[in-house]
Amino acid sequence: MVPNSQESEPQPSKSKKTTRRQFLQTAAAAAVAGSAVASWANNHPHPSPQSITYLDRRMYIRNMEVIAHILPGEDRGGKMQMMSVGDRRYLVQQGDFIDVSDLRKPAMYNHHGWNGYQVQVAWNQKLKKWILVTSAAAPITSSTPTAPNGKYDDPKLLDAWRNYKGLRGIRVYDVTNPAKTSLLSEFSTGATGSGTHRNYYDGGRYAFLDTAPDDTFNHQISYFRPLVNGNMIVDMSDPGSPKEVSMWWVPGSRKGEEAEYEKWQWSKLKYPEKDQTPFVGLHGPVYVPKRLEEGGNRGYGSWGCFGLIILDLSDPKHQKEIGRFEPPPQYGAGGIAFHTIWCGGLDKGFVFANGETTNPDCNQIFLPVWVIDIRDEQRPTPVAQFPRPVPPPEAPYRDFCFKRGRFGAHNPPHLKAPGTISPNFIAYSYFDAGLRCYDVSNLLRPTEVAYFIPPQGGDLHKWGSWNRTVDNVLVEWDRNIIYAAADTGIYALSCPNLGKPILDPMPVSHWSLPGLNEGAP
Repeated sequence: MVPNSQESEPQPSKSKKTTRRQFLQTAAAAAVAGSAVASWANNHPHPSPQSITYLDRRMYIRNMEVIAHILPGEDRGGKMQMMSVGDRRYLVQQGDFIDVSDLRKPAMYNHHGWNGYQVQVAWNQKLKKWILVTSAAAPITSSTPTAPNGKYDDPKLLDAWRNYKGLRGIRVYDVTNPAKTSLLSEFSTGATGSGTHRNYYDGGRYAFLDTAPDDTFNHQISYFRPLVNGNMIVDMSDPGSPKEVSMWWVPGSRKGEEAEYEKWQWSKLKYPEKDQTPFVGLHGPVYVPKRLEEGGNRGYGSWGCFGLIILDLSDPKHQKEIGRFEPPPQYGAGGIAFHTIWCGGLDKGFVFANGETTNPDCNQIFLPVWVIDIRDEQRPTPVAQFPRPVPPPEAPYRDFCFKRGRFGAHNPPHLKAPGTISPNFIAYSYFDAGLRCYDVSNLLRPTEVAYFIPPQGGDLHKWGSWNRTVDNVLVEWDRNIIYAAADTGIYALSCPNLGKPILDPMPVSHWSLPGLNEGAP
C-alpha cells in the first residue's frame, strides 16, 4: 500500500521517484499489520475461530455482468489461451478447444484434443501453422496428513518425482485444424529433472521453459518442490525437433554451488514451521514481449523469493542478469513470493508482479501485487501495491481469511490475447476472493473497480478441493470480454471500465504483441 495522502498523486512519468527504502518500510509495516499469519504447519485446513464452517455457495458481483457460464459445475481452473480461424475464436484450455465465437451460445468444439494442462498456442508465420506447446512435469511433493511438512517430514515423498517414468519437458502439436490435431514432437528437458511447469511461446523461433534439467538443481528450500527451476531457451525453428539453446539459473541453485548458496539471505534464515519455507527459483515463465529474432533482447521472470529478475537475452546462447527486485524476508518466507510478471505496462516503464499463497486459511503472510518501476533496469524499484481485497458487505465473513480456501492473487490475464492491451485496466484471479478488476491509470494508486466471486466449488471434507475458487483469467481486449476460470466452470464477463462487450463472431484484426499471430487465417 502507498503512504496515505489527502491529495491525488501525480502520474509516474511526472512524479518524484519513491525510494526503495521509503516504499519498503511503509509496505512491510502495512503487510505485517494487515496479515493473518498463523504458526500452524502445512497446507491442510487451519480455520480460525472466526472462520465459517461451510463453503460459500453464493455468487457476489459488483460492476460486472455474467455473459455466459461455460461448462457449469466443472473444475475449469486451468490456464487459458486463445486462437482464431476466420471469425471463429477458440478458448484453449485443459486439453479442449471451446468455441466462444458467439458468446450467446458457446460450445465444446474438440474435447481432449491435446494432452497437458499448462498450454501455449501461437501462429507460426514461417510454417503457416498454429503450434501448441504443453508442459510435462514430474510430480511435485506436497504434504500429507501424516507428513504435514512434506519432504521435511517424509523424504519418501520425493520418490514419486524421482521414479517418474513419463515425459519431463514439453509436447508440441500442430493444431492448425483444431478439430484434428497432431503431435509433432516430445522434447525432454532432462530425465532426472523437474520437467516444465509454465512456459512461453509466441510462434517465433524460441520458446522459454521453466525447468530444472537434472537433479543437481537441489537447493530448493520449499517443502513442496524438490528442485530449483531456471530458464531454458529452446530453438523451435523446427517444432518437430526442438533443440536446447541455453540454460540460466540463479547461482547457488545447484549441487557444487554451495558457496553461492550460502550468500542467499534465504539460506541463512531459520524456519521452525517447514511449510513456511521460501520457494526459490523460477516460477515461470520468463516473458519475452518482443521476439529475439526481431530485435527483442529482454526477458522478465518471477523467481519466487528472488523476486523480479530482468535478463539480457541479446545473445540467446549466453543469458545474463541485468537487475532484480528481491522482496524483503517477510514476503519471501512462505508461499511463492513472486509468481507471475505482467508486462502489459512496459510502454510506461512498469511491470506488475504478484505472489501465490500456497496454504489455505491465511496460514501465510498476504502476498501483494507489486507495481515496479523498471526504467532503471539495473535497479527495479517498487512504487505501489494493489489494494488488499475485502469481502462484499453481505458476505458472512469480514475478511477473506475467514472464508475457506487460499486468499491471494494468482494470475493476471495472459500477455498474448486478441486486441490492444488497455493501459488503464487489469484483472487478477484471487482464489477465494474471486476475480478482481482494477483501474491502473494512476500507477501509484491502483483502484479496485469491480469484482466477481462465483459460488465456491469443492467439498469441505476433501481438503484441497475448495482452495482455488478462481484460478485464472484471460481478456479479449478487442471484444471487451473477461474469462474467469473457476472450480465451477468458466465465466465470460463484461465490465464497464473495460468497455461494451461484443458478443457476435468477429475476426481478430490484431493481437496484443508486435508480430503475434500475423498471417493467421
